[in-house]
Amino acid sequence: MYAVRIILWTGTMAYTGFLLTGQGLRTFNSLSITEACLGALTGFLLAIMFILRERRRRRPALIIYSIAQMFPNWGISDENRGSHQKPKR
Repeated sequence: MYAVRIILWTGTMAYTGFLLTGQGLRTFNSLSITEACLGALTGFLLAIMFILRERRRRRPALIIYSIAQMFPNWGISDENRGSHQKPKR
């Protein structure tokens, strides 16, 4: 799946870069080749970006439990635990 995505993005963007030169096939020169290479590089980087985005979305969330579940006794001090003692006078 990932290889297909890389090939399609790279090929499509290379062709788009070639078309954006506006020179056509008759004047196939270094400008056309440069634009096609830049388009291919852009397509490759876009494919990598979308692959990493998809992998990141498939991962579980960073925090899947609430803080109250992780630390059930967090707000309770040691003085409030146990039996109530009478204050000293």
